[in-house]
Amino acid sequence: MLSKSAILARIVASAGLLVAGPVAAAPPIWVVEDANSTVYMMGTIHLMREGGAWRTKAFEEAFAQADEVWLEILGAGNAAELGPMVMRHGMSPDEPLSDILSDDDLALLEAALEPYGIPLESMDGMRPWFAAIQLATLPLLEAGFDPAMSLDLMIEGEAQNAGKRLRAFETAEEQISMLAGLSEDEQIEMLRQTLIEFERAGDTLVTQVEAWIDGDLAALEDAIAEAYAIAPEFHEALFLERNVAFVDDIEEILAGEGTVLIAVGLGHFVGEGSIPDLLEERGFTVDVLD
Repeated sequence: MLSKSAILARIVASAGLLVAGPVAAAPPIWVVEDANSTVYMMGTIHLMREGGAWRTKAFEEAFAQADEVWLEILGAGNAAELGPMVMRHGMSPDEPLSDILSDDDLALLEAALEPYGIPLESMDGMRPWFAAIQLATLPLLEAGFDPAMSLDLMIEGEAQNAGKRLRAFETAEEQISMLAGLSEDEQIEMLRQTLIEFERAGDTLVTQVEAWIDGDLAALEDAIAEAYAIAPEFHEALFLERNVAFVDDIEEILAGEGTVLIAVGLGHFVGEGSIPDLLEERGFTVDVLD
């Protein structure tokens, strides 16, 4: 998704471990099979930094075997295409933030921007969801995370080079419209929570990524549960509803034949209503590769 990990750093990710037993010391690869098809699934980080040892033997084997690779969207790095969409859905100069935010929230926003030398006026014409993304990205970039190092982009590029078929669950327009379609109150709450978490956002993401690399998703699971309690409408739109749509497509994939690798945001694989959870509810057996 378009930097959805930057929306709220503590729910990275653009959603407890669902398999009992000891935690594997590597990023998990889930697998579901039937008589004539195999689907490997992995969680991705939409902003990554140097040194993240996410590549494992399990990933390399799954990638090598896959005839087809499914991502959330294709062309996430195409700024020329995405930019006009974001501006169309993300700007609202006739209803600026200064008209809809409380004085306290405006003061928090101005204080958050000051260390970066960014004037409040430069964000005033943004809709709250877009302001939240722009704001949350700042400490992540400062912590060394880079959208250009997105695992989604890396996997897309490698799949292209390997001549694998590429498919997408969604379009960029659908993802942006989903965020823009949140109620104004929910968008404002999204921005408010981003402000509350702002100073520790970079450290939070570092902790979650390092835990994921060690095969431990507990920190992310806790963060998503907390986010659901704080902003259920946002959580349902970003994770739960999309998880159902993803699983509908995965069922269709399993009804065919061949081997497929699915790589979507890590948050879609943890917590209640996750992709593995929904697949098991529909009668499939989901395992984690050793």
